[in-house]
Amino acid sequence: MNLISDPWIPVRRANGWKGLVEPWRITDFVQGESPILAVASPRPDFDGALTQFLIGLLQTTCTPKTSDAWWDWRQTPPTPEVLKERFAAVAPTFELEGKHAFMQDAAPADLTNELEIDALLIETPGEQTQEQNKDHFVKRGQVESLCPSCAAAALFVLQTNAPSGGKGYRTSLRGGGPLTTLVIGATLWETCWFNVLEETQYFAGFDSERCGETDRFPWRAKTCTSEAKPPAGITTTADVHPDQQFWATPRRIRLTFENGEVLASCDLCNAKTSRVVTRFVTRNYGVNYNGFEHPLSPHYFKDGEANPVHPQPGGIGYRHWLGLVESSKEGNEERRPSKVVQRFRSAIREDGRLWAFGFDMDNMKARCWYDATMPLLSVPDGQDGVFKALAERLVVAANWVAGVLRGRVKDALLGKSEARGDLSFVGTYFWSATEPMFYEHARRLRDGLVTPQAETPVLESWRSELRHSALDVFDYYSQAGDFDAIDPRAVAIARNELGKALTGRKLRDLLGLPQSARNTP
Repeated sequence: MNLISDPWIPVRRANGWKGLVEPWRITDFVQGESPILAVASPRPDFDGALTQFLIGLLQTTCTPKTSDAWWDWRQTPPTPEVLKERFAAVAPTFELEGKHAFMQDAAPADLTNELEIDALLIETPGEQTQEQNKDHFVKRGQVESLCPSCAAAALFVLQTNAPSGGKGYRTSLRGGGPLTTLVIGATLWETCWFNVLEETQYFAGFDSERCGETDRFPWRAKTCTSEAKPPAGITTTADVHPDQQFWATPRRIRLTFENGEVLASCDLCNAKTSRVVTRFVTRNYGVNYNGFEHPLSPHYFKDGEANPVHPQPGGIGYRHWLGLVESSKEGNEERRPSKVVQRFRSAIREDGRLWAFGFDMDNMKARCWYDATMPLLSVPDGQDGVFKALAERLVVAANWVAGVLRGRVKDALLGKSEARGDLSFVGTYFWSATEPMFYEHARRLRDGLVTPQAETPVLESWRSELRHSALDVFDYYSQAGDFDAIDPRAVAIARNELGKALTGRKLRDLLGLPQSARNTP
């Protein structure tokens, strides 16, 4: 199967049709077809990865030389025929089988560890977990065969998100389970093009002399293995073309294809196929990447070094606004949105939506897959700093309230003892309950930027919203258990302390509200 010329990308059109298309068909709507809205695979991690595949393909073959060139395709998308011609330049590099198979090791005879195909999926229990019979929640043996399309998607997911996998099994270019943030549009084409950078932005920080085929697609040559002790054996931006950010191969893998006498079903998409993948071979010490600032991930910078952000327990929401949408700085650590989000907000300057997703990894273990969207608000010229400061007040105030709330719920349930318990669910519930109102208040702040003092009633409204939501959450959790096991006096004291904190000086200071205006709701 060729990943350029064959239909293998599962998509959904506006008329409800679902099926497989070639990558170059993402602009079929130009010819009057019902537009393709999004990737529609059997799994959310495949959706995110295949969208990145298409973005990477566009960035690799269609990088606009100027801002005007980018806008030309934004206003008048290329026809499928134009994309087909552009993509054809790399088609021989995207064969799923053969001597130089897509994202697979060029020396399969060196790969000695044979595994069942389900081990290609990140959430599959590892060998040690299975040997100890600890695969209680994610069971072994659920996926035994994959069609070529799903095998290609699973391979791309693993190479793009690879977690630590034991000695010498390298993580992805962005570390194990990176957070990806994309700007999403009304169609799949628009989503992809929103996340393609112009040439000067894309090549910044890379060696312009690294322009050979193997600098872009590492599987076209013998693997640059990493047995040597660092700093030897490390691959950096000085060693490769920027395209390799999308086609990195930290894992040495080779898929094993089989021809069946009868049609078999893919265990993920249920497609009938005579050619299936049931096993693959692998080996440690693949490419060891370091020092990249991938354009699709937010980063935090500590002592000048860029580090990709990774999802954490509790999900993705507006509490991550600072770092995903707006940059922020605390001490010697700075958080910046992904390059594509920064470019969208600074150069395109229109309302949009952010899609954030990724695996929450605990070393080799996938704890959860997180997937969320949030609005991107355009800001009038010259008002970016003002809006950022106001939005930051909303988030910082909510974070403080969440901490106070968690403490008072602990007092109500566990008293003043030293007893410990995981009460993170309280904060998670509070953030979820206040999320819709945060976006409403952020829009009101944006809309009032040109009006003097328009922010004051919005900030007062947010203070009131935080207070009511915190008290509601407290009441829910302090009364949810066995009444006989709860001390009513402790609950009353804790609630009273929570109410005082929420009407006190601290919250007003965090919101920048004057202390004289004590309009307690």
